Amino acid sequence: MIYGENVVNHIPLVIYDEDQSALNRKVIQAYADADRFVVTDYVQSEEEMKAAILNGYGKAALEIPRDFAKNVKHGDGADCMLMVNSANNMFGNATIAASQEIARNLEVSVATSMLQSGGLLPAAALNNAYPVRLGVRITGDPANGYAAFMLGGLMLNGLQIGIMVALSPLLITELLRRRYDERYPSWLFELAGFEVEHPETMQGYGLAEIMLAKTTVYWSLAMCSYLLVLLGITQGLGIDLHAPLWQLLLLAGIFILAAIGFCFFFSSFFPAELPFVRAAILYPVPCFIFSGYTWPIESMGPNMQTVAQFFPLTHFSNTVRELFLIGSSPSYTMCLEKLGGLILLFFLIGGFLYRRNLSKRREALAASHATRPL
Repeated sequence: MIYGENVVNHIPLVIYDEDQSALNRKVIQAYADADRFVVTDYVQSEEEMKAAILNGYGKAALEIPRDFAKNVKHGDGADCMLMVNSANNMFGNATIAASQEIARNLEVSVATSMLQSGGLLPAAALNNAYPVRLGVRITGDPANGYAAFMLGGLMLNGLQIGIMVALSPLLITELLRRRYDERYPSWLFELAGFEVEHPETMQGYGLAEIMLAKTTVYWSLAMCSYLLVLLGITQGLGIDLHAPLWQLLLLAGIFILAAIGFCFFFSSFFPAELPFVRAAILYPVPCFIFSGYTWPIESMGPNMQTVAQFFPLTHFSNTVRELFLIGSSPSYTMCLEKLGGLILLFFLIGGFLYRRNLSKRREALAASHATRPL
């Protein structure tokens, strides 16, 4: 169902037309009529064209130079410039392929009318046979390399799974028999879910205290893991970071809170650790696909796009890739807001379910003590 649309269509396109001729309008109309593109804006300078790419108004921009129609008419040939944001290769490849097809169709149409005069020399005939030349300028990932395209997102997905696998079992099996280092305060281990002295140690703490302690401990550890992921992306994969580090850290901090909230919510549906582990194994691949990191969310069906909004990774991985490859992301603020909404949603619903399950465990523990022989 995710791939039901089959192709990447409706790519936002910005037009910069310096010539305003009839032939230029024909070129623009060819892009407007193509299913692959949606003309979202017309700009008045190359700087505005670049800004539209960076601000998210367009995934691609077409520049038609001055004297374009004049050069074609005189048989000199003319160049158009296509600027492509290839931070997501799916957009870049689809834009270039569709533009080449449009250019070929225009060449046939224009050349047919011009070659009717005949008697042209080879060089002139070549310019008349191929009057429109398409130049391409790729930003974000100029080499269309799959290391920058894929591996960073896989590492971020692994970070999310690490949080889930580490935290959720401690939410399911609330009291774990573990030894702790006596050099550290016992209350920290009690709040994190470890049994320190006796099975009733969690009885003295309220739901808010337990959730706050678990969130604090695992958020801190996950941020350390995130720093290791950044180190792996920059040093291991050799991908340069073009955005300020604080933007990545702020986004990661909000995302990790959303992931922890998802753990409280997700783990509440499993009565024991083994069923949860089975479900956790099934979670990574659908989550990664729904995130739009490989197949764009814009190319999914409307129902699939709605489902994708409830995965924290959807509002994290693509933004991180754009920060790395471009230095900014037009969706950065919106992703922070959506992650904040997921935090409220998951912690409220997850806290309610967690309270219910915790009460059941405490009641079962009290009943077992009441029936225990002296």
